[in-house]
Amino acid sequence: MKSSKLKYIGDSIKLNIKPLLKMLVVYLIVIIGMESLFRKSLIETVFWVFNEPFLFMLNIFSLVMISAFLLLFTKRIDWVTIIVGGLTAILSLVNIGKFELRNVPLLYEDFFLISEVWVLMPEIMNVRILLIMAIGTLLAVFCGFLLVKWFKQGRLQKHRTAMIALLLLSVSVFSIGQNINSADLSINKSGFIYSLSNNTRAQMIIHEEQLQEAKVLYEQYLDAYLQLKDVEKLTERPNIIIIQSEAFWDINKLGVKFNKNPIPIFDALKKESVYGEAYVPVFGGGTSNPEYEILTGLTMKNFSNDWYMVYPNEIKSPAVTLASILRKQGYYSEGIHPYMSWYYNRLEVYEHFGFNSFRTVEFMNQYEKIGVFASDDFTTDLIIDSIEQNKAPVFNFVVTMQNHGPYGNSRFTSDAFDIEIETKLTDSSRYLLANYTQGLHLSDRALGKLVDYLRTSDEPTILLFFGDHLPMLGEDYQIYREVGYIGNESNEVLQKDMRIMAVPYLIWRNFSDASEEMPTMNLSYLTSILLREAEIEMPEYMKVLYMLRADMPLYLRGVGYDVNGHEITSDMPLYQNTQALFFKLYQNALKEDAWKIIKNKDYNKAYTQIEITSAKEQGDQTVVRGNNLYESMTVFLNDKEVAFDFISTSEIQLATKVVKGDYIVIKLLDSKGKLLATSNKYTMN
Repeated sequence: MKSSKLKYIGDSIKLNIKPLLKMLVVYLIVIIGMESLFRKSLIETVFWVFNEPFLFMLNIFSLVMISAFLLLFTKRIDWVTIIVGGLTAILSLVNIGKFELRNVPLLYEDFFLISEVWVLMPEIMNVRILLIMAIGTLLAVFCGFLLVKWFKQGRLQKHRTAMIALLLLSVSVFSIGQNINSADLSINKSGFIYSLSNNTRAQMIIHEEQLQEAKVLYEQYLDAYLQLKDVEKLTERPNIIIIQSEAFWDINKLGVKFNKNPIPIFDALKKESVYGEAYVPVFGGGTSNPEYEILTGLTMKNFSNDWYMVYPNEIKSPAVTLASILRKQGYYSEGIHPYMSWYYNRLEVYEHFGFNSFRTVEFMNQYEKIGVFASDDFTTDLIIDSIEQNKAPVFNFVVTMQNHGPYGNSRFTSDAFDIEIETKLTDSSRYLLANYTQGLHLSDRALGKLVDYLRTSDEPTILLFFGDHLPMLGEDYQIYREVGYIGNESNEVLQKDMRIMAVPYLIWRNFSDASEEMPTMNLSYLTSILLREAEIEMPEYMKVLYMLRADMPLYLRGVGYDVNGHEITSDMPLYQNTQALFFKLYQNALKEDAWKIIKNKDYNKAYTQIEITSAKEQGDQTVVRGNNLYESMTVFLNDKEVAFDFISTSEIQLATKVVKGDYIVIKLLDSKGKLLATSNKYTMN
């Protein structure tokens, strides 16, 4: 009986061997072709195949496994091969494009960020990309036609038995365990397809003895914190402002000569601030990840990779953050971000984070731009307005947009440049660097404007200012390599290199001019440092973080560094126990309900309560008065949209006359058409 079953399986495979081999040949060509495009060399791809045969095989088996599953439902192996091969080619091309822009491979989380990518497409697209897309589409159609002709036997026979056997074989190959430390295994080593699937299966492996040691460390660090001497008490609680400045970096480190220092104000403020450099988890983009780290004090190393999008994927319920901690202690917590509210799902995330309000572009008027993004000068005015409008101590968390890349667009007129580049560069590099550096200079100037205001304020204020990541100055670190700031190091090496991953920060106070340079540390440590500086009570896990910093100020994926710069590798007990401790801190933070805003029922009402108080005829027009009126809102007269002129936050003019019985309703929609706010229904008497 057993032998007859084996014979049946064998016969099934024999009947289908030719089309299956053809399918394998197609996948072989697709993978080698796409890898050659990615590596920009067929020879390098051949070397990869011979040097990493097992990983190459895993790329093939990834496609075989998908195909075997699809072939359980259809016999058309020709169409399955075209679909799987075609999608692989498309994803590979997207991966190449993303890697050139961000030096990070395509991740499965990226498929949930299509809207975020789409809105930036006008800034990214150029003639070269459009031409490649057009040629690629024509080639795909042509290749599909040839494949149908080549598969003379387009249908399989007795196919389900063979496909089950093939599927089981593929699954067994992929049953290999995956440690989170190798989840970001070099794409040059793993190949694109396996890299993509590898990150979907990454899991943190922490042994029981490490968890036990983490508990001991937790208690030791907590006890050490409680033994610290109390800091000198402030007479009143200070306002706390955090500015996460888009792509802010000390460009002078590049070694390029300018006609003057692009960031003189930042440099001068270091003489009266706590300052240093902070390691951030991303380069050139991924703003929400450093945002997550500074707001929660938790590290991205608890997730499968540093580009994992925590906001849209993980924040689905109330969380402990600076916003909730400070709000619990009498602060008004406001987020300010002059961009779309839905981007990275921030509007929902900030509600879970415990903010009182979140002011985004939809809730802003007289929006001032530099290029296509809000100017930092405009954003600074919003910060000042927030401080002046609130009686309670204010926590402002600000994510700026002014210096967002890419920098190849014409955001400045030729006479708008204060900063001139005196070092010889290629034309393309000079253009990119000029745009970035001028924007950087304006960010520095906006910082000075805010500090000048705070110096004259009688309210004590602490300001944390830092960059979210280094700028993406061309493909494959173009300018960084051209000027010799870095050499030919691989992307994987650079992702752990402080030259590329560390941003400047300063903690400035308007009630103290004490200066201290801090050792380079993870950005997530600054959260507890800031709370300690402000003499604010904090959750236990943040107290542990405050003390842990002294032993391992730099905790990276697979390696750490002590305060003296000594390397702590992932095979050392100290690293393994610290990794377990970081994971325990993450778990503890999830349980700290006392520090969460569980029911944020009044969230954003400061901006969403649109009110119509009166409407009066004025010739052929109608003057409508009220509260919280916005330029971007939509006005409906008797359920029909009507044009209006925006006068102020309390007045608009309709370009039509209303009569008794007419009714007016105002709605505020985001760029996706989602309703953010609606007014009362006002009926003319």
